[in-house]
Amino acid sequence: MEFSSTARHDAARVVLTVAGDVDLAAHARFEADLDEAWDGTTDLVIDCSQVEFLDSMGLRVLVHARQRAVDNGRDFTVADPSQPVLRVLELAGVTELFSVKGPVTDA
Repeated sequence: MEFSSTARHDAARVVLTVAGDVDLAAHARFEADLDEAWDGTTDLVIDCSQVEFLDSMGLRVLVHARQRAVDNGRDFTVADPSQPVLRVLELAGVTELFSVKGPVTDA
């Protein structure tokens, strides 16, 4: 499935909803969409409920976004991760690195 993302802003956070395949072909767009939507001054929530595939390049974008949030003293949350996302986080051994929550309304 083709990659897509949409951003929603409010005073306290940016919610970036990601859908489709987050892989080598899409990681640059994911990174660019993230940079366009989030300047690091608010908390960041990545809604991963619609991600059908995640590879190491997609994981790299998540790790860098998390580090940027930490560097700026902001919260970073992976919301409602799909099974493919959870599997990659577990296989990579980075589950503890991320704040993983339920649906965005709970994040």
